[in-house]
Amino acid sequence: MDNTASKKVVRSKKLFKHTLLTLLKKKHFDEITITEIVKEAGYNRGTFYFHYEQKEDLLEEIIDDVFDELHKAFRHGYMNYDKEVNILELSTIALFDHFIEYKEFYQIMLGGNINHNFRDKMIDTMKKHFREDIDFTANDVDSNIDIELFYTYRVSGIIGIILEWILHDFHHSRDYMAEQIVKIATFYTKKVYIKK
Repeated sequence: MDNTASKKVVRSKKLFKHTLLTLLKKKHFDEITITEIVKEAGYNRGTFYFHYEQKEDLLEEIIDDVFDELHKAFRHGYMNYDKEVNILELSTIALFDHFIEYKEFYQIMLGGNINHNFRDKMIDTMKKHFREDIDFTANDVDSNIDIELFYTYRVSGIIGIILEWILHDFHHSRDYMAEQIVKIATFYTKKVYIKK
């Protein structure tokens, strides 16, 4: 594929993605047709089917693209290190910058116009990145703890906080959220007290 054709592919796919996200602000995914997508994008069905078999493929590609950027943001703070680092302190600012940059996407995906296992996919994606990129030390994780359950616990907590932030329309600043997530993730207590 020559450079001109490659640019056309990038341009048409970008427009299809933008169009689908715009339509998802107004109506449910199940109500959106391929005809509607191509009409709004200014292309024909042939161009759409050259790239995708169905609208679900387009949606999955949008999600995959954003999750690739999420991984880059996650790795941003420590990718130049080859020794022990405080992963949370290094990564959280870039992570929250990512969610601000893709604010509209996350609000659409977490809204009511789409039936998709988005939260589960987000957690699975972050767990995968934790497993691939992070090796917790023995001091961090007791040798008797199941490491897979530990990853699930860590990631689910972080994602839960981020989702809460998104669903409340980013009501705290990026810096505040980054600081809080580090404090919460490193908080440790041996005792709890029952409220009477």
